[in-house]
Amino acid sequence: MGKDLIIDIKRTGFPVKIGTIELWFDSSLENLRRFFDLDAIAQEKLKEAQEKARHIHFPEVIDPEDVDMESVDAAFDVNKEFIAAQFDIIFGDGTFKKLYKAYPDVLALENALEIAGQAISEKIVELEAERSELAQSKKTEYLSKKAKKK
Repeated sequence: MGKDLIIDIKRTGFPVKIGTIELWFDSSLENLRRFFDLDAIAQEKLKEAQEKARHIHFPEVIDPEDVDMESVDAAFDVNKEFIAAQFDIIFGDGTFKKLYKAYPDVLALENALEIAGQAISEKIVELEAERSELAQSKKTEYLSKKAKKK
């Protein structure tokens, strides 16, 4: 009986460290579609969060003398859910909870999300250039071998 063939599969992606938490960004073609549709998906999550808070009145102008803490909390929750949805879309479900447990500061996490999004976009461009270069190299090698056979 022959030996088993074992073929390793290397995950497509790269680590992203936010604070002390290391996450993984899946840069597979399947996940990149989600990443590029992030705004649309996150907007849908935002609508869901707003729907939950629909019964609460959000004033146009906040009067410091007449602050309704229920409205403030609801606005905070909607924003927090929007940020959470984006983290979870980019890095997988439960990411925001893990980050928020370590860093219970929505504004800091929102800022980190913006920085991470920009850095990921730049890395994707870099990876695509590498993929194109590799594909071109393989094409050239194939054509060279084909020409030698003739």
